[in-house]
Amino acid sequence: MNPKQVIVVGKRKRMKLSTVDGDLKIKKGATIIAENGTIVVNGRVRNKGGFKCKGNLEARSVEAEKGSVKIFGNLKVEREADIDKKLIVHGDAEAESLSAGMTVKIGGKCKAESVKAGMSVILYGDVDVESVSAGMKAEVKGDGKVGKISAGMRANVYGTIEGGKVSAGMKAVIIGGTFEKASAGMSLIVKKDIKIERASAGMSLKIKDNATIESASAGMSLKASKNLTFDKISVGMSAKIAGDATGETASVGMSMICKGNLICRNQLSVGMKIKAGKNINAGNISTGRKLIAKFIKAKIVDVGKRGRIRGTLEADRVTLKPRVRAGTIYANEIEMQEKSKAKNVFADTIFMEHGANVSGKLQYTESFDAEEGVKAKKKAEKVKALPSPK
Repeated sequence: MNPKQVIVVGKRKRMKLSTVDGDLKIKKGATIIAENGTIVVNGRVRNKGGFKCKGNLEARSVEAEKGSVKIFGNLKVEREADIDKKLIVHGDAEAESLSAGMTVKIGGKCKAESVKAGMSVILYGDVDVESVSAGMKAEVKGDGKVGKISAGMRANVYGTIEGGKVSAGMKAVIIGGTFEKASAGMSLIVKKDIKIERASAGMSLKIKDNATIESASAGMSLKASKNLTFDKISVGMSAKIAGDATGETASVGMSMICKGNLICRNQLSVGMKIKAGKNINAGNISTGRKLIAKFIKAKIVDVGKRGRIRGTLEADRVTLKPRVRAGTIYANEIEMQEKSKAKNVFADTIFMEHGANVSGKLQYTESFDAEEGVKAKKKAEKVKALPSPK
């Protein structure tokens, strides 16, 4: 049996190579140069102290202890490239895994099962990677597919990525693409037309362009600069949407403001204030103080004590709690509690407690029940049919 060939490149030496039938051992600070554009190593590349490669490098594996590796060309590894400090590839990279103790930078395309680094991973070209992980910062700038991106502090995705999950300990920025889940400990920013099944941020979630997010949650605030389509929103304090907002369920601790139309087909629950620049169409609406829109349509509306409803309201059931003020109301059933006020009331069934006040028309089709002390400018009128909302 012929012994396995081992070629040794001396410390800080330069050597031109083409094909190595066995292993290639490179000492500290050496440079290997591809005679015909590519160095092919049929075995392993082993190094201690770092090395440089001028041209393309192909090998079964690449290992470097106590140093960094720079490839001025493409890197193709059958198994893994494991570097103690930095792995920098100016061209394309392909391997089962690429790992470095500090940094991995790939200037061209990257294809691998995993890319990981103790500090940062930066992929400039198109990607086909199952997992990207970095102790501090992960950055993907090309287009393609990534199963999972995770970073201890910050994750940036600038290309159009078809991905699974993105997570960052502090901040994540995603520009374009489709993801199952995106999360950040503090701030999550998404731009361009994007689709995310679940987006969550410990503090703030900012959406710069039109977005479709099935489930969005933020500890403090959500801001969308254009239209937002969602299944569920959960925000600790405030939600602001500059365009239309369309979804199923929204729960916000303090205020929800939408400059366009606000459509929430199931439950719309906000601690203090709901405001839409155009119309609101919802299933059940519950808010502590203010409900404001040009036209509001819902099944059930519940506004807290001393609250205010601005705009024409159409609902199946309306409860005006004590001292609530409202405009014109169309309803199947309305209960006006103590000292609540409305401009006009058109309902099948009306109940008014002591001190309730209607300053305009008061019409009903089935029943009208009022306690003593009710104030009405016009006498309650029973009609065969209620007028249509204007």
